[in-house]
This record gives sequence, structure tokens and C-alpha cells, in this order.
Amino acid sequence: MPQNKLIEYYNNKLATFRIHFTNTVNRQGVEDIHQLRVFTKRIRTILAIMEISSQGEFRKKEHIHLFLEPFRLAGELREIQLHLHLISAYESKYLSPYKEYLIESQKQANENLLEGLARFDFEKLEELNKVLLKKIENVTNEIASKESRTYLLSKLKRVEELKDNIYDDQKLHKIRIHLRAIMETLRLMNALEPSNEMREVKFQPKSLNDIIGKCHDQILLIASLERFIQQSAHERIIQYLSTLINDLVNENNVARKNINTLLVSYLSQTV
Repeated sequence: MPQNKLIEYYNNKLATFRIHFTNTVNRQGVEDIHQLRVFTKRIRTILAIMEISSQGEFRKKEHIHLFLEPFRLAGELREIQLHLHLISAYESKYLSPYKEYLIESQKQANENLLEGLARFDFEKLEELNKVLLKKIENVTNEIASKESRTYLLSKLKRVEELKDNIYDDQKLHKIRIHLRAIMETLRLMNALEPSNEMREVKFQPKSLNDIIGKCHDQILLIASLERFIQQSAHERIIQYLSTLINDLVNENNVARKNINTLLVSYLSQTV
């Protein structure tokens, strides 16, 4: 029987997830935490395609649930790290209290993440994987490739449906989620069938996804600054941060116009 490339691909991504998991536990580096989340997202996409390819034999729900807590806690710490990075571009004494607030929040988020990672049940994951691999062992590479293509087209359709809502923060984020799924599906399709025409560069939304990601990071920073203002009683700090927020909002609106142009161009080539 030919090698099951879908299982091989899943095992490879899972092995990389374990590496970033261990690195995050040992050193909590910014890139470690980022990659932990990246590979969790990639595994989610593969699980979704496995579910479709198995014709209902496999259900991804228990796997997804297992990854929820570390993904959420890593996201909370990652968000604070990004805020610290973004405000480092500004020099003002009025930002010092906000920076101190972020540093204290980072300490707590770091503790929460380590506690959450300690609770992660690798034994349960092994049990679930035994069931998973049994249920998809007969899924041929041809079926997996066909269902991957179907999944990719469904994600492109969702982006098309949401394209006129880029000024809605939640829907813009959903567009980004769908684009990430498209990127991972293309990687899988390339592993399943390297000659597949859908792996062409025109289908790769990485640049668009990166721009939306930066826009989203800015949205989260604005929300964080607004929450901090509500806690501050210092008039000068409030005045400075309010001006900064206004500047960030204006920058964000310009970025969304750029995203709109790129999104229209991308969809014209793919949908």
C-alpha cells in the first residue's frame, strides 16, 4: 500500500509542535510562543481536512478541545509581547506607566501559560491519535488531495463573502483566519501532490495575511490603550495616549484601504 502522506504530514507537524512546546516551557521566548501558536493553527487545519477526508469516520472535536487552553494562554502572552514591541517605536515619559502595566501583565500571563502547559495531556493526545490514525489509514493520497482542494475552495469562498467587511474588526480577523487555513492547505497539497497546479504563487496569500496581521495587532493595541486610559487619573497621560490612539486609528484606516486593494487583487486571481 502506498505511503499515507496525510498521516506523515500530520505526524511531522505534531513533532514540530512538541519542539516549540518544550522550548516555550524552557525559555518562554517570543519566537517560541509565536511558533507554538503557528503550529497549533496548522494542526487545526490538518485535522479539519482529515475529518472531511474520512467521510465522517473521524471527528476532530476532542483534538481541538485539547489544544484550546495552551493556544489561548499563549495568545494572551503573545498579545502583551506585541504591545511592548509596538510601543517601543515611541519615546515619551507618558508611555512609561503603560509600559510598566504591560510588564506586570506579562509576568502574570507567563505564569498562567506555564501552568496551562503543565496541564497539557500528552497521554490523552496519544490515545486520540491512535484512534485518529486508525480511522484515516485507508484514506488514499488521492482522496486527501481532492478533499484538500475542496476545503481550500471553501475557504476562498468565505474570504470572498467577507471581503466587503474589512472595517469590521471581527470579520477582518475571520478573513485572516481563513487565509491562514488556505496557506496551510496549500502546504499540505504540495506534500500530497507536488505537481498540483493550485500550489502556484498566485494562490499564496502570505503577503496579504502578514499585512492583515499587522493591522490586527494595531487594533488590539488600540483596545489595550483605551482600557488603560480608563484606569489612569493622570491628565497628561490621558491626553498623550488619546492622541496616540487617534494617530493609530488613522494609520489603521490607511492600512485597511491597502488591504482592500490587495484583497480584491488576490481574489481576482483565485476565485
